[in-house]
This record gives sequence, structure tokens and C-alpha cells, in this order.
Amino acid sequence: MGDFQKLSKNMEDYIEVMYNLQTDKGVIRGIDIAEELNVKHPSVVEAVNKLSKKNLAYHEKYGKIKLSEKGIKIAKDIIYKHVTLKNFLNILDVDNVTAEKEACAMEHVLSNSTVNKLEKFTKFVGMHRDNGHFTKSFNYYQKHNKLPDKIKCKHSYSN
Repeated sequence: MGDFQKLSKNMEDYIEVMYNLQTDKGVIRGIDIAEELNVKHPSVVEAVNKLSKKNLAYHEKYGKIKLSEKGIKIAKDIIYKHVTLKNFLNILDVDNVTAEKEACAMEHVLSNSTVNKLEKFTKFVGMHRDNGHFTKSFNYYQKHNKLPDKIKCKHSYSN
């Protein structure tokens, strides 16, 4: 993840959608952006113009829209944050719909440093080879506000 220009949440959302369209469909069309973001076409034109002025996208009048290399890098950074945050929320047993929505909100405000630490924690929990006892114990604690009496793994906990 790299440092990039300060962009508003809306501009980051546009870049993320544009990247997904470019990757999935091979082409970015204004109408597809409008549909994905649930906005009117004039809003898309305005956003694409702003992104073009920042050298993050290219567009021809009434024609092709394409992210620049710089725009692609920013999109990948945003997507990295989104996926990392969603994975972290899933570990906390947040349902997928809520995790998706909240990851989208958080990706715009958390620093790269914080997201990197959450990714390391998520990977650590994923590598924790105790047949899921760590997450089961956490879920039990979350529900009952106390640790389980018996934990069937090699780790011991004290209240």
C-alpha cells in the first residue's frame, strides 16, 4: 500500500467502482458507474472530470473511460483496505452484509498503518492452528461476557 493523494470518500468510491468495471468488463462506461453507485449520469461526468484533472483517469467525450496507472494503484490500495477490514469483521462474527457495508465505510478513514496491523492480526488468527478454538472462545466471550469454563485445546486461560 502506498501513500496517495487525498481524495474524498466519493472519489475513492468512484475509483473503486471504475477499477472493478475495468477489470471485470474490460471497459468503463459512465452508465455502468452510475448504476453501481446509484447516482445520475451528470454526477459521473463531473467525477470523471475531477479524476482526469488529477491524472487518475482518462476519458474521451462521449467515449471510453480508463483509469491511469496512478488511478489503478489507488484503486488497489482501497480494495486492499476493504478486503482486510471485511476479513477482520468476519473474525469478529459480524455477518457478511454488515461487514461489507461497514468495511466500505471504514476503508476511507483508517490509516494504512492501522489496516496493516488488522491484516497481520487477521492472518495470525487464520494461522492459529487450534481447530477454531480461538474464535469459538472469542464468540463465547462476546455472547456471555466471560471465558468458557473448559477449552479443549492446549492453551489455558484464566478469568
